[in-house]
Amino acid sequence: MKINSNRFRFILLCTLFNLLFEYSARGIDVFIHKPLFILALFGIYFTYFMMLDDIIVRYKLSNFQLFLGAFLYGLFPTAFLTGNLFNTNIYLGIMFAGINIGALIWIGVFAWGVLQGVITLYFANRLCSRDWDHPRMGAVGWSIVISYQLLMIFLARSNPLTPQGTPIGYLSLGFLIIISVNLFIKSIRKNKQEIRSFEPSKIMDFLTIGSVVLFLALGTFFISGPIIVTSQPLNVTAVVIENIWVMFCGMVFFLYRFWKGSDLVV
Repeated sequence: MKINSNRFRFILLCTLFNLLFEYSARGIDVFIHKPLFILALFGIYFTYFMMLDDIIVRYKLSNFQLFLGAFLYGLFPTAFLTGNLFNTNIYLGIMFAGINIGALIWIGVFAWGVLQGVITLYFANRLCSRDWDHPRMGAVGWSIVISYQLLMIFLARSNPLTPQGTPIGYLSLGFLIIISVNLFIKSIRKNKQEIRSFEPSKIMDFLTIGSVVLFLALGTFFISGPIIVTSQPLNVTAVVIENIWVMFCGMVFFLYRFWKGSDLVV
C-alpha cells in the first residue's frame, strides 16, 4: 500500500466545490465576515468526504450505491444542522408524517444525492484522478471525523433558530435511516464492483462547469435581500435560482445515466 497519495488533494477539491455551493446561497459577505462559520463548514464537508472516499475505495461503489450513501448522510445535516427536513416554511411546506417532502426530494435526492454526491466526485476526478490504493482510515480516523460531525450537530442544535422536529417527524427520520442503511448494505453485499478508469463526459463537464460558473455568479452578484430561511441568512433570489439548477442537474444526470446504460466512474 502506498504512503504517498493525492487523497487529501482529491478530498480538498470535493470540499471546495461544496463550499462554492454554500457560497452561492450565502453570498460573499458571509464568507468575508464570518470566517469561523466558514471554517466549520469546511470541516463538515472535509470530514464527510474523508468518510465517503474511504467507503468508495473499500467497496468500489456503483452510482446507485454512491447515491444511497450520499442521501443517507444528507439526512443528518438536513435534519440536525439546518433543520430543513422539519421546516414548514420552505418548499411549499408540504409535510407528511412530520417530514417536509419538498426538502427531502430537493435536498436529499437532487442536492446531496446528485450535485453534492456524483457531480462533486466527477469534478474532483476531472482535476485529480482518485488514488484507489491510498491508505484507509482506521478506527482512530473514523472516530475523529465522526466526533467532529457530532460536535457540529450539537452546536447547531443549540441554536434556537434551528427548526426542531415533532415526535412523528423524528420517527419518520429513523425509518428513513433504517431503510437507507439496509438498502446500502445489501447493495454492497450483492453487487461487487471492479476498479474502472475515469472517463470524461461532455454532459458531466457541462453540469460541472455550469455549476462552478453559476455558483460564483450567484454568491458574488445576487447578494441583496438576505432573509432567515433556516437558521442562517440566505439570499432568496440566489437560493431560488440555485434550487432550479440543482433540480436541472438531477434530471439531466438521471436521464444521462439511463441513456448511457452503465455507471459513470466518479
